[in-house]
Amino acid sequence: MNRTKLLHAFEQSATANGYAFHSTDERYIPQLVHTYPALWLAPPLFQSMEGRTHGTITYSVTAHALDTGAKLSPTERNTRQTALEQDMLGLFASLSEEAFVIAVENLKIKHTSQTLSAAGEVAVTATAEVITFF
Repeated sequence: MNRTKLLHAFEQSATANGYAFHSTDERYIPQLVHTYPALWLAPPLFQSMEGRTHGTITYSVTAHALDTGAKLSPTERNTRQTALEQDMLGLFASLSEEAFVIAVENLKIKHTSQTLSAAGEVAVTATAEVITFF
């Protein structure tokens, strides 16, 4: 239903911005991410639904933007995290322009101090509620 549309919209926006796109359980990040920058979308979680034959569905979404960072100085890492943060803002802004999306609410972006894999990448994590209609 809307979950597939949501995944497709994230993939289109991520690849248009030069990110390798992945979407499955987060535990597979170390095994599947080999190309940077990368956008990892955890499977959207169904939060609630209003209506029967038409209405809204709210999904909880978590996305990780990752880039190489093992050999970066602290200043370079901060600069790259800022760029990833801006990319995430753009991604969620473009998502809110999709025809099936009513709103993106409670967007939170945090810098991840620990790496998500053994590659020593720079990462930011965004969470939001995406309200769609059917």
